[in-house]
Amino acid sequence: MRESVGGVSLFGLVIALVLLFAGYISLSINYSKAYNVKNEIVNIIKNQGGVCTDRSVGICYNFAEQISDYFGDVSYHSQGRCDSDWYGYRRNGELIGKGAQNAAFCVKAIRLNGNSELPNALYYQVKLFYQLDLPIIKSVFNLSVMGETARIYAPNECEYQAANYEWCR
Repeated sequence: MRESVGGVSLFGLVIALVLLFAGYISLSINYSKAYNVKNEIVNIIKNQGGVCTDRSVGICYNFAEQISDYFGDVSYHSQGRCDSDWYGYRRNGELIGKGAQNAAFCVKAIRLNGNSELPNALYYQVKLFYQLDLPIIKSVFNLSVMGETARIYAPNECEYQAANYEWCR
């Protein structure tokens, strides 16, 4: 009887260690993928000169198209809730709005203290979500990774959509 009780506790310890190891591997893989996706989103925002999403304007449509193409290529499906002062976006680059619930990523523009020569200098912070997925339990924690762009002078959304973004006014 003593050996069977000892075997059960040892078996439980082995299962716990396997789950712990699987969780660590899952977390590191998901973080790595989220970090790479976040970096690409930051590069797209930087190269497009902002996050303009008005499809009637040619340069703005290119932003949404690049985001949509990239999310299709990497098949990244994590979602999260944006804070109240962050704008949420879908995987197709479409703007959901402030404080979005099921956003693929969130963007916040921060106006720099400029002068009269460069009134629209901004930089953007990007937040992307990832989860700790255990094999049987599935999603346990919803975490996020953040990054930011360099300064962008005269962003596209301020030129074409100033009414939609308070940081342009």
